[in-house]
Order: sequence, then C-alpha cells, then structure tokens
Amino acid sequence: MTSYSVLPVGPGFTILATWSCQWSDLSTKVTTLNDYDQASLLAAALTQLSENAWDGSAWLDTAPAIEAGISTVIEHLRGTAEVIPLIPLSADPSARHTEQWSFTDTHDLLTTDLPENLTKLRRTQRLTIADELATDAAARAEVLARVRTGLDPESETSRGWQLCEITRAERNGLTGELPEAGAGWIVRGWGPYLVSPTERWAARDRLLRLEQLAAACEARGGSAETDIDPLHAHLVLPGHDDLAGGQVYVVTVHEDVGNPQDTDPSAPMIVLNESSGTDREVLGKLDPGDDDGFAALLGDWTRLVPFRL
Repeated sequence: MTSYSVLPVGPGFTILATWSCQWSDLSTKVTTLNDYDQASLLAAALTQLSENAWDGSAWLDTAPAIEAGISTVIEHLRGTAEVIPLIPLSADPSARHTEQWSFTDTHDLLTTDLPENLTKLRRTQRLTIADELATDAAARAEVLARVRTGLDPESETSRGWQLCEITRAERNGLTGELPEAGAGWIVRGWGPYLVSPTERWAARDRLLRLEQLAAACEARGGSAETDIDPLHAHLVLPGHDDLAGGQVYVVTVHEDVGNPQDTDPSAPMIVLNESSGTDREVLGKLDPGDDDGFAALLGDWTRLVPFRL
C-alpha cells in the first residue's frame, strides 16, 4: 500500500515513499541515487513489495512467509556482504493461499529483480532502504494488532489507515475471487464508505469466513461457491453417494437481498438451510470468529480448513 516514486533533485533522483493517512496522503524521503533508471526500477520494486505485503497481511494465510522474506531482505541490507542473495519464500506446508498473487509475486520479486537492484546500492543507501522496509513492516504489525482489538490507528499519519484497501499502484484486490480480491469485494459489498481500518477489518472477517467455509465444504467432498451480489457462500454437502440429496446451506452477510451500502459491517452473519424439500430456514446468526458456533450449526466439517482472524 506504500508506493514509491522518483523526484529529480539537482543532479540526483530521490525516492519518496507515499501512503494514505486518515485525511490525506503523506510522503517522506527514502534515499537519493545518481541514476534515473536505477532509481525508477528500485522504486517500482519497492512498491511491488510493499503492496503485496499489505494485501497479504489482511487476506492471506501465507502473510507470515511474506513478512519473513522482507525481514531477511532487511538483514542482508544491514549486513556487510557485497551481494544481496536471492531470497525464496518458504510458507508453512499447511498454509493455504500459496497460489495467490501477492504471495507468488513476492516470491518472484525476491528471487529475480529486487536482490540485483539492491546489490548495486552503496552502504548508506542500503541502510536507508532497510530502515524504510522496517518502518513499513512495523506499521503493518501495529495496525493488525490494533484492529483485532477494535481500535483504529492511534496517529493520524499512520500507514495503517490504508489497511484492506485496493492498493494504489499495483491495484491488488481490484478484481478476481476471494481472497485475492477481498479489498474490491469490500467496496462492492458495503460501498466506498468504510473509511476506518476497523470497519474494513470487520468486513474482511466476514468475507474470509465465506471463503473459508467454501474451502472447508470442498475439503469435505462437497461443492461450494462464493458470490458477490448478494454476498454469500453456497454450500452443498455430499449425500450418501454423491451431491444428490445432500444438505444445502447458504451463509450470507446481509439480511436483505442485494448489497445495501448502509449496513453495519459488524452485523452477524446469517446461516440458512436451503436443503431440497424444506422451506428456507434461518439456523442462526453468528460472528465470523465463532468457530464453535459454525460447527454446531453446520457440522464439524467447518473445522477442516482453519479460519484466520
């Protein structure tokens, strides 16, 4: 979510970091290089890395691997070795989302262009880039800790205000399916008026629960899909021999048909039974983090895939 640009200053080219605050964008100087092509290539790579990390931190189970890769980059920049090595990402073998764009693109970036660009830097330039990457990572960690307790960023100038937004340069989250398009689904599901990170995080929890239930249903041998309008997951569990005669459940975000843009993103999710031969039955209303509640209403198969708050 932090984008990096190049500003000509005298004979040099300064790389600026820019992010969205509570009320406006804010920029700060990162470092200055003598060559425009080198500066622009480095700015593009840093933008790519930051936006993937911010997107992954909200939506992907592989986010820890992305952060670990960035930490390794920082260590090498602060070290004394002449060459910055390739840094492949290593996700937990049980983690989902290893095929999602923000993870695979970060892996490609850290094993191709970025180490080469960083190797060309002088010692002082390496240290300023390391400090910038560390600042960006610390902002992610801080806002994640706060929104999980219902708090927005403490400072008006925090980078955390851009959490769960469509990214500004790479446009991560704009199109596609969950989870990679989660930021876009927030806008389409609740409108563009969720201005605080805590509101967007509440919407994020509901979208990821839909995505998790669909994955768990498929792990059980069923058929599942998530849809944007209205926001819901359609879950078909197998019968004795196949999907015919199985249980059909729908989990929705909004009570009314469609996606009303004035609803509370913290409202409970609605669990419906739509099995053949029965009227649509409301089984209950649950908070997205209620693992026990979903298991009680739908069955223990809902635990086959973990849900990450």
